[in-house]
Amino acid sequence: MIVLVTKEDIMRLTGYSKSQAQSLIRKAKADLVQNGFSWYDNKRVGRVPLKSIEHILGFDLTPKHDIIDTVLEGTTIDEGVQNGSN
Repeated sequence: MIVLVTKEDIMRLTGYSKSQAQSLIRKAKADLVQNGFSWYDNKRVGRVPLKSIEHILGFDLTPKHDIIDTVLEGTTIDEGVQNGSN
C-alpha cells in the first residue's frame, strides 16, 4: 500500500519546521511531475507518497524513527539495566 504524507506528518516524523516540510512537499511534487505524474501539478494537492520524501531526504521515515518510539526503545528497562530501582 502506498502511504501518503502531509506537511504535518513530515513535521511530526522529522522535527522539521513548517517551512521545511512545505519545501519538501513542493520538491516531491516537482519530482513527481517531472516523472510523468501530472496529478501533482496542482497547488491544492498537499499529500505526496512517503517514498518520494524518503528519496529526497536519503533515509527512511517510519514510526520506528519517530522520536517518541526512539525514546521508549532507549530506556534502561529495555536494555536490562538493573540497579535495584526497577
